[in-house]
Amino acid sequence: MNAEAISGIQLYHFSKENCHYGLLSMTSGTHTGWGECVIAIDVPYFDIVPWANFLFRLNKLSLAEARHTALANRSVWGDTKTGLVLMALSNLSSKAEEEQPDPDILFQTSRSYLSVL
Repeated sequence: MNAEAISGIQLYHFSKENCHYGLLSMTSGTHTGWGECVIAIDVPYFDIVPWANFLFRLNKLSLAEARHTALANRSVWGDTKTGLVLMALSNLSSKAEEEQPDPDILFQTSRSYLSVL
C-alpha cells in the first residue's frame, strides 16, 4: 500500500463555543486514514481554506513522500498541521478493517469542508 498515491484529501471543520476542530481524511487506494486536531481557540469565525492550503502539496504523493514532505515542512507548517498529517498517514498505513465515519454525516454536520482533488 505504501507505493499507492494519495488519491483524496478532505478536511472537515467543526466548531463549538469559539473552538474550532479539524478532522482530516486521507485516502489511498481503498483505504482511508484519519487525523484530528484543534485548529483555533477563542475565535468566533475561522476560514478553513487559507489554513488548509498546505494540504494541496500532499495530493498525489506516495505515503512515504507525504510523510517526508510533512516532516520537512514542520518549521513552516507548525506542529499542529504536521501532527494532523502524520496522524492521518499513520492511521492510513496501519489500516485494518475498521468502522469508518460516514462522510455524508460529517459533511452535513461540519461548519465547512475542503476537498483536495
